[in-house]
Amino acid sequence: MAEQVNQRIEGMINELEQMKRTNLYTDDEIRELSRKRKEFEYRIQRRMKEKDDFVQYIAFELALLEDISLRRRQAKLSEKKKDIEYAIAKRLNKVFKQFIFRYQNDVAIYFEYIKFCQSVGFVYAVSAIINQMLQMHGDKPKMWQMVSMWESKEQKNLENARNFLLKGIHRHPESEILYLDLFEIELMLAFQAENEEEKDKYLKRAEVVWRSGIKNVPDMNYLFKLCDLSMKFGIDDATTNSIKEEIWNRSSDKNVWSYIANKELEGYHWTEIEEYVSEEFNYPPEVNNYIAVYEEALQRFPDENLCTKYIHGLLGIKDSVCTELQKISTVKHAWNYGHENGLLTNEMYAFGISMLKLQDEMTKDELTEIIDSALAKNPSYRMLWEEKLLLNKSDEKKMLCILQDAGKSLKSEDMLALWNFMFDKIESNVVFKSCYEKFKTCENAIVLSLKPKLLQKMYEHNGIKAARQIYEELIRTPPTQIDVHKIMIDLELSQEKPALKNVRKCYEALIQHHGTNNIEVWMDYIDFEQNKGSVALVPAIHRRAIGMLEKNVVDTFIKAQALAKLK
Repeated sequence: MAEQVNQRIEGMINELEQMKRTNLYTDDEIRELSRKRKEFEYRIQRRMKEKDDFVQYIAFELALLEDISLRRRQAKLSEKKKDIEYAIAKRLNKVFKQFIFRYQNDVAIYFEYIKFCQSVGFVYAVSAIINQMLQMHGDKPKMWQMVSMWESKEQKNLENARNFLLKGIHRHPESEILYLDLFEIELMLAFQAENEEEKDKYLKRAEVVWRSGIKNVPDMNYLFKLCDLSMKFGIDDATTNSIKEEIWNRSSDKNVWSYIANKELEGYHWTEIEEYVSEEFNYPPEVNNYIAVYEEALQRFPDENLCTKYIHGLLGIKDSVCTELQKISTVKHAWNYGHENGLLTNEMYAFGISMLKLQDEMTKDELTEIIDSALAKNPSYRMLWEEKLLLNKSDEKKMLCILQDAGKSLKSEDMLALWNFMFDKIESNVVFKSCYEKFKTCENAIVLSLKPKLLQKMYEHNGIKAARQIYEELIRTPPTQIDVHKIMIDLELSQEKPALKNVRKCYEALIQHHGTNNIEVWMDYIDFEQNKGSVALVPAIHRRAIGMLEKNVVDTFIKAQALAKLK
């Protein structure tokens, strides 16, 4: 390897000498160039090569070429280009070839190589690189598309781009992307045509392309994309109308109706839909047509997802199409249509109810009727039960009846969330107490999960006495979470004159329930006595902890206590 590297370094001597002779670079700079090149050469010649080795070497040499060009302009020097720039370009060409041979599956390298060849004037090599790339990757339709895009976008050569796409389609007759790109190029050529005769020739070719495509690509989205392209160029109504007719002929597919409706909003009209348009709405024609198409589609295909698309489309109407008030009106109309026909998803019900509440145009009874009909369709959707609770939050009996009804349909975790929701929304102290009595009859999992929150809420609604009473009830029916005891301790300590006996009572209940395997509860108890209670009681609590804790955690407790004393 060293011998090969030295040979390549020797091959660079002439260009380095010419750099010095022309005063483009100083001796120190040339020595640094030589050192870096030698380092790069060793890296790309070693057995375990990495892609980054080639990338950095090529980037270094390309930057050097730019720097040489800049220095030449500053010095107004043009001699010895063949000995310097051309020599660098030839060597870079070899490095690129080595890079591609090593990483043949990386398509990006080929395109970087093509860019390099063009930048240094090796245009003759480009076609060979493309052919090599297609030999390696011609089994991928995307490659033919990329080569075509290179020709059309970078080279501005539409005919070459077209030829590559034709070859790609010959190899991949079912490739949607190749047909679409070829159709677009034919339209571009027609757009650029200098006379009508040329234009007609390209449009006929475009028609052959899209009609051939629909035989091999059965996907409806292919037809939609063809139509979009034809409408974008807008150079021939006959081509667009032919594609529109083909789309309408497939109206047994519900996606056709969504597409046509969206196009109507954009101002592209299908005469076939005029029989469905109603005169009852005072909206712009595009919006009337959109509504007519979707409601006819929903009559033919009663589908929740289709109804959701209907509403989403109206939400996305541009300001240039209609006013904000008209947009709100259309959305309400579409939502009501979906509600009346049982076509709303849970998410759409949530959206609609929020919208109606914001508008504040409906009575409580009307909203209740909507929620009830939604619950009849999907009784396991928790959000609807939450909305129903909100409508009746001042009526404790009604709320309890709603909770009872919800319990028949909701899963345990949803029922738990519903109780949580209710506790957060209740404002009346009396209602809260009544709900608590009902809550005690719930299944154990729900009662257990909500104990800490219930205690906190009872304090917020009814004060410390009610909190002490409920705490007593909770600890008499174990298990209780540690949080229940901690909340009660915090509540007692937050009083203006904390009663230490009440705090100790809570700590005693805490260690009674959790003192066999949890050292933290003992640490907290000791910390309380040391800082807010009586230091004299600490040794006794320490001894009780050692006696009560399980043997496998006693050592951990003793160490923790020792560390706490050091702090």
